[in-house]
Amino acid sequence: MSCDHVQERISSILDQRLAAAEQENVLAHIRSCRDCTTEWESARDLRTAMRRMNQAPMPPGLGERLRVVASHERARNIARATFAGRVARISDRISLMFDNLMRPLALPFAGGLVSALMIFGFLVPTLTFTHAYADQALFTYADGEVMILGPNGAYLPAQESDNAPRIERPDARTPETANVVDLTIDPNGRVWDWNVARGELTPDLANIIMFGQFSPATNLGVPIPSKVKAVQIRNVQTAPIRVRS
Repeated sequence: MSCDHVQERISSILDQRLAAAEQENVLAHIRSCRDCTTEWESARDLRTAMRRMNQAPMPPGLGERLRVVASHERARNIARATFAGRVARISDRISLMFDNLMRPLALPFAGGLVSALMIFGFLVPTLTFTHAYADQALFTYADGEVMILGPNGAYLPAQESDNAPRIERPDARTPETANVVDLTIDPNGRVWDWNVARGELTPDLANIIMFGQFSPATNLGVPIPSKVKAVQIRNVQTAPIRVRS
């Protein structure tokens, strides 16, 4: 075995890439040849010195990027292997392209929608609409009928000419000479709160507050709190009264 042949295989021995039988022959020659021994020791010392050198740190994220590249390469190899794989790869690329095209539009669209909803929410309380109060399918006001004690001892509906208290909607106009009490009616039809809006609290109006029973207001058929007005012309004495719902 010549020295040139042995020296060409020294690197392979250090890298452990030489077959076992050939490696034994090469090592036997090295032990018996001074030149090959010198070459062997020089290569071994050089390798040891290189291993002791400071290694540059791996850039952050390099491992992840390499794994991604390897994953993409593997996916491409699989896609090229079958017709179904090629179709699926083309479909995925089209889907990704469409997603990339639509993504810049998603944020402006969402922002515009949110802004429109916020503006609409701010404007709704200031808008006025014509209500059909006769249509009780959606909303009804609380209602009650004032009854007075008749001559025969029975309670009868109070007539307007009797100057008895009457129940009005909260938006109704009232005479300047009337005592007006704002009533808050709860979902059970009872007076929950009250406030003297004009004039004074007469015994008749107090009677309505304490004993009045109303038909509660409804929204979509569900009883809700609402307001009404109890109105009575001033300085008028009336018979005992009550409110019939």
